[in-house]
Amino acid sequence: MQALSTPTTMEDSQQNAHSNNKIPEPLRKLAELSLSPDASPVLVPMTPQDVDLWKDFIEYKENRKSWDTWREEDWKKNHPAHIHEIFNNWPVLETPRLRLRLLRESDLQDAFNVLSNPKAMKYYGTPPHENIEFTRKQHIEIMLSRFKFRDAASFVITFKGEDKFIGHVNAFQFDRVFKFVELAYIVDPELWGKGIATEAVGRVVEFLRDDMKIHKIRAALFAHNIASKRVLEKVGFVQEGYLRDNVIIDGEFENEYVMAYIASKESM
Repeated sequence: MQALSTPTTMEDSQQNAHSNNKIPEPLRKLAELSLSPDASPVLVPMTPQDVDLWKDFIEYKENRKSWDTWREEDWKKNHPAHIHEIFNNWPVLETPRLRLRLLRESDLQDAFNVLSNPKAMKYYGTPPHENIEFTRKQHIEIMLSRFKFRDAASFVITFKGEDKFIGHVNAFQFDRVFKFVELAYIVDPELWGKGIATEAVGRVVEFLRDDMKIHKIRAALFAHNIASKRVLEKVGFVQEGYLRDNVIIDGEFENEYVMAYIASKESM
């Protein structure tokens, strides 16, 4: 172990003493105060400048903005009027068979049933959820928080007349002026092959394009997930890139498609 060195020359000692003399008297006395309840009271003189500085600090503490307040002011300044209206009155989307509503805390058990299924999660990009508490913390709470801060929205897929989570379409990473977004989706494997993903994703794309006025919707998928690529192509996505050895699945490198949907000028 090595201890901190101390001045060993007269010049060093003089420089150290000179530095100590530069410390304002009130700060030096405050630094010497003891927090022990048995310590004697100490009188710390303060100049008018010290008092003004202290007042400025108190004013700052009283008027400093919370993170939520800062975000809200940022929204009012940068978000278009139609975005305010949508987030204040978020709609339920419908298709011939489905209702797509916002995620709720009460979706926990049904969401866990899907997100813990290895078959469902094989190409989702994250491992199956090991327990329901993980789903609560890492999915439900995070997605609700991201919606609160206008960074994401989780459209829960349900059948009409059955308000039960059977999957979701997540729109996330909205940019500041709501021109770009990314998409991810999952459906209970028991319902694969019934066109549910195409129906749900297609309706969400319409909403993002027509109501939110999003210009470009991005999605990425693993190369072996051909069924998901067909879903995106059916609703208008085109391939923009092909990334080789871009992710690892079950210990093996996997290629990845980059897909995108760009709204036409007429729809904007």
